[in-house]
Amino acid sequence: MAPSNVNRDWTELPAVITASILSRLGDIESLTVAEMVCKTWREICKDPMLWRTIDFMNNHTSFMFGPPLCYDIVKMCRRAIHRSSGSFVYINVDYFCDNELLKYITNSSAGFIRHLSLFNCGIINDAVLCQAASRLRVLEELDISMCKFSSMAIQIVGLCCPRLKSFKFNNRNGRRSSRQYYRNEDAVAISATMHGLLLLEIRSNELTYNGLAKILDCCPQLEILDLRECKNLKLMSRDLETRCVERIKKLWFPIDPSDPSSISDLNLVGKPCHN
Repeated sequence: MAPSNVNRDWTELPAVITASILSRLGDIESLTVAEMVCKTWREICKDPMLWRTIDFMNNHTSFMFGPPLCYDIVKMCRRAIHRSSGSFVYINVDYFCDNELLKYITNSSAGFIRHLSLFNCGIINDAVLCQAASRLRVLEELDISMCKFSSMAIQIVGLCCPRLKSFKFNNRNGRRSSRQYYRNEDAVAISATMHGLLLLEIRSNELTYNGLAKILDCCPQLEILDLRECKNLKLMSRDLETRCVERIKKLWFPIDPSDPSSISDLNLVGKPCHN
């Protein structure tokens, strides 16, 4: 029996096992720490398969927002995308993505992106989002909550992304329509183009009963619906409420509390890693 106090050399692990371990690190650690350990780890960190998932919000909020800000997140994101050789399928660039980075993401992709999260990236404009959507034909999950996109942009996204199954557009501090008397613009755009949705989050949206009914009519596969803080739906008719309860498996009404722990997520794509 080998002595229990024998020192083990981690560099002697099979490459596939090391890759599986490193794939579970956050992107910041992979780019700033792991690749500095040794030549073997550095070579593995350059493997495109390690970068099928790009997620700078994976347990690193303190790195990005806590003082001091010691990383250039945009630059690091571009490095991660470059290392993927266009093979990434899951990318989360919440808070820091701008127009140029979104263009770089879609122009660098080989067309495999299935999950894109742009939460609170209010600097991105309609034109760039629509241009990006035209290159996201297999996209299944999109989060543009807290952004300022128009209903026309939403409609173009729906037309360009026919496989979309999860759409999040929560508007707590987002844009308000200049036509305040017409509040179903988003609902009309969603119902007209996103017929395959399984999950829809539209918290704090200004849609009315007619808009909600239109969504229920045109999205027959909808299973998860979050309507919290949709003020125009607080006095929902009994018929519409019954219809929601009977149709939707997981439902939040406008008066339900906004509990951060109650995340409505399908996790359709998940985060690929080495097995």
